[in-house]
Amino acid sequence: MLSPGEEVHAYLRKSVPAESLTHLNLSSAIKLEQVGPKLTGFLWENFSMAMRARQMDVFFGPSYSLPLLGRVPRKRVVATHSVNEVQPGAHQSWENLTCKWFQLSALSADAVIVPCDSTAALTTSRYGVPAKKIVVIPQGADISFRPLNDPELALRTRIDFLGEDVPYVLFVGKLSIRRNIPNLIAAFSKVKKARGLPHKLLLLGPNHKNLPLGDICAKHGVSEAVVQHDGNFTRHEELVRVYNGAELFVHPSWFEGWSMTTIEALACGVATIAANRGGLGDVARGYAYMVDEPRVEALQHALEEVLLNEGLRQELKQLARKRGSAITWEDTTRHTLDVIRAAATNGLS
Repeated sequence: MLSPGEEVHAYLRKSVPAESLTHLNLSSAIKLEQVGPKLTGFLWENFSMAMRARQMDVFFGPSYSLPLLGRVPRKRVVATHSVNEVQPGAHQSWENLTCKWFQLSALSADAVIVPCDSTAALTTSRYGVPAKKIVVIPQGADISFRPLNDPELALRTRIDFLGEDVPYVLFVGKLSIRRNIPNLIAAFSKVKKARGLPHKLLLLGPNHKNLPLGDICAKHGVSEAVVQHDGNFTRHEELVRVYNGAELFVHPSWFEGWSMTTIEALACGVATIAANRGGLGDVARGYAYMVDEPRVEALQHALEEVLLNEGLRQELKQLARKRGSAITWEDTTRHTLDVIRAAATNGLS
């Protein structure tokens, strides 16, 4: 998508494995530059990397942050994916310092890219970023995320991840209180017991906050029916079969700025239940079964409605595919490049 004469320099702390480079098949106009790992985090970004980038026409921070100690280079664009600190308990106190860095990065940028209207509104109201600097660019799924309609692959996926051929309800993402995992487990337990369903619940993502999953599952009597997998895959596309194998995808988060895993599930045509809150509502509203207050009883009702109603589930699958196919990663990339080009020349109009 680069025009003649354009180059992208990506600054990395670690080198990219050779097999990944082969898979990426990068254009010669994209330069991967390793910047020594002696410093980390804030220090690396503000000193080691910032000094290397000082000759660039425009700097793009793809994940919340920019160098703050001097405007290096002068033109800057940042992608702010969420303002999730508005959700009480979303972060520990020390993590709020990182959120302050994100706020200052957005304020110092020439343009701020956000994935949806709700995140745009919070970036203005919470961070104080002028609305004229904000550009909404939804984050789409890669083209590889699509319905597969492969019963044999679905069977192998169930065996690989669950150890047996049973249907499953799927959540994909880092496990946390903010993402409402305890309530999801409790609701799943109630439905499974009340309706005698054979389903398991597959939680695909790292338990980085060390939720006591064993204790939670034991409390609700579903220790054998809940499976957690860290989601360490060689290639991101390996997730496609996991989405396709699921009977239902659920994202019950109290707050998200957007949800890549939800848009991936929709693109794979999976019937979806989502909390109607923040950017998650912007992702799925009108294309999924929405839950306004994702507490145990509401999630239980939603699970029962979708799992026990084949007609509703098929309708949700059609809506999911419609939404997922309308937001692509190619469009996200193209619009992002347009914003970067505008910032590098005359700024946003």
